[in-house]
Amino acid sequence: MSSYKSLFALMVRYGMVGVLASLIHAGISLAVLAVFDIEPFWSHAIGFFGGLITAYLGHYHYSFKDDGAHKQRFPKFAITAGTGFALHQSGVYLLVNQLQLTYQTQALPLLMVTVPMVTFLMSKFWVFRNNPH
Repeated sequence: MSSYKSLFALMVRYGMVGVLASLIHAGISLAVLAVFDIEPFWSHAIGFFGGLITAYLGHYHYSFKDDGAHKQRFPKFAITAGTGFALHQSGVYLLVNQLQLTYQTQALPLLMVTVPMVTFLMSKFWVFRNNPH
């Protein structure tokens, strides 16, 4: 039972950091889109990197409460983030350019829910795997 509570607590912490990183990602993306009037594909990419920094620091220090060396953790996190980035960008292309969904109200919310599920699994079972939390 304790392992379920521990997993639930981890998922809550991961979700909190993820929400913050997603808000930063979406906020930057929408601001860049509004101010510079560039394609959603590129505004989404720019926003992603703001969320990336927030996510790494938050997951390292808060979600997984890790004490592993950054030189071991960050490369794996960067690969995980790259996977997330590829899923985000291909998702924008597919949902907006191919399926004609509206970026702001359809594609962005869908991507902000689905992609973090993949990155959580990668983080738990690969990036921070040796951490007991």
